[in-house]
Amino acid sequence: MVAFYGAAAAAFALVSMLKAAPVVPHPSDAPRAVTVAARPLNWAEPMVFTHVDNLHRISPSLYRSAQITADDLPHLRALGIRKIISFRSFHSDEALLAGSGIALERIPMNTWDIRDEDMIAALKALRNADRDGPILIHCQHGADRTGLVSALYRVVYQGWTKQQAEDELLHGGYGFHPVWGNIVRYLERVDVEQLRREAGVVLATHG
Repeated sequence: MVAFYGAAAAAFALVSMLKAAPVVPHPSDAPRAVTVAARPLNWAEPMVFTHVDNLHRISPSLYRSAQITADDLPHLRALGIRKIISFRSFHSDEALLAGSGIALERIPMNTWDIRDEDMIAALKALRNADRDGPILIHCQHGADRTGLVSALYRVVYQGWTKQQAEDELLHGGYGFHPVWGNIVRYLERVDVEQLRREAGVVLATHG
């Protein structure tokens, strides 16, 4: 009996000591913290509080995501999304958005065949995002076609360099698929000034 009480007292002391001990983060948590801290502040902001797949905020009036679902609509309304632009070729959001109050514009693109006219159409559609938005752009994964349009928006509208836009495209955590090297090559070779002219974009000047 004495031995039993002695063992019980020892167990109680051990539990008390463990409760008082500070919580030490698991080593596997460290890389995630470093990655978040190292993410440039001007890259699109992950909207982690919603369930919309791959949702990020590019600017106060422009968002990007993967294919949306009916379950996403309340979250999109909460963000004030007024228009959705889809780059998918063989899928339409028309039935999904019927009666939602959210407008839809389709600019079908083929991932394997990036064309200037499609990029110009997308840039034109985003020209009045500040007035007509917030706008959400998406494709299937929200990574490749959406990634390219986002990169061109950065360069054409926001004055980023191609290298800055490419870094975000490839390393922003959006899931870009390396198999689509043609997208990267397009971004590297495209004539930005021609895109601006064709899309009717005039950069604001200061001074």
